[in-house]
Amino acid sequence: MHKISFLQKLITCILAGLIIGASAFRIGITYFRTWGTPGGFSLIPFLTVVTAIVYALIWQARKTNNPATLAFWQGLIRYGVAFDLAEFGLAKIFHRQFIVPISKLDLPYNSLSPSDLFWNFFSYSYLFGCIIAALQIAGAMLLLFHRTRLVGVFILLPVLANILLMNIIFHIGFTVVIHTSIMTAGILYFLFIEFKRLKEFFFATTNRLPELHFSRYVKLVIRLSIIYIPLLLIAVNGKADKYPNLTGKYEVKKLSINQQLQPESPGTDSILTVVYFDIKNSCVFQFNTPAKRWNGTFSKDNNHLQIKWFSPPNMPVFNGTMSTANPSGELMLTGMLGKDSVDITLEKVKKLSE
Repeated sequence: MHKISFLQKLITCILAGLIIGASAFRIGITYFRTWGTPGGFSLIPFLTVVTAIVYALIWQARKTNNPATLAFWQGLIRYGVAFDLAEFGLAKIFHRQFIVPISKLDLPYNSLSPSDLFWNFFSYSYLFGCIIAALQIAGAMLLLFHRTRLVGVFILLPVLANILLMNIIFHIGFTVVIHTSIMTAGILYFLFIEFKRLKEFFFATTNRLPELHFSRYVKLVIRLSIIYIPLLLIAVNGKADKYPNLTGKYEVKKLSINQQLQPESPGTDSILTVVYFDIKNSCVFQFNTPAKRWNGTFSKDNNHLQIKWFSPPNMPVFNGTMSTANPSGELMLTGMLGKDSVDITLEKVKKLSE
């Protein structure tokens, strides 16, 4: 009989306790919040982990190596991960995930938190959510069968790894990151115990695909081309932000058309109020509201500035000069907008982080 080391017993039991406890905790605060408090539900994973550790110590003290005992604890890991992911998948299908409160939909984009941006993006497509749900449910079911366990691992590992990274990067929440990490550890557990079989499959098995008869140096050059050719293309194209000192949002402080000073009329949508100089030489003229904008691209040669518009079509081209209006850093655009002469004084809006 194969000897089961104490380390394997301890890791298996603790992982099973963590997964069952984490899944029970999440189900409790999601569906039974009115029956208890988060603090009360947090006792569940604590008790399951303590129970698992105690059992591992008893298991070792008895010096038994019954594989059925190991299979039981591994079965708890599989069931806990499968149940958790299947519930997540069904929650997506029945609109319990990827839902954004209506009150947040009208907020400005730059006021949204990273987690709000995350949910806004994924809430856009119900079909995409259903595809993720299908992968979670299918992988969970395959994980429960002995013959398809490894297939389930290969389906769920990229799904969980992607979710874990997004939870970390978009600041979804510390407890959410911990929960996803525990479930990912459960999947990795079954990947590691199959390490020898996977190593043989991926590296030791004879390759039956035909080979190209090039020298190894030619093959190396071809393989490295996926790195150096894109780098060359990026280097030739240059930076996306060619004018970092210019890039930003500007408020129109003064506007004269045909030498006639335009009055400040916030309620009039025909008055230019905001100008954006952005990356990739893009430029936007906003007339009082975001609903009325001219979108175009600019070219700059020393102080000469030209702006051509692509949306709306057939807008007059701006040809003129750009200069510093005063020591405070205001910009002055002077030139022709179609047949009209314009003088625009701009003041840069500082970012919230500045």
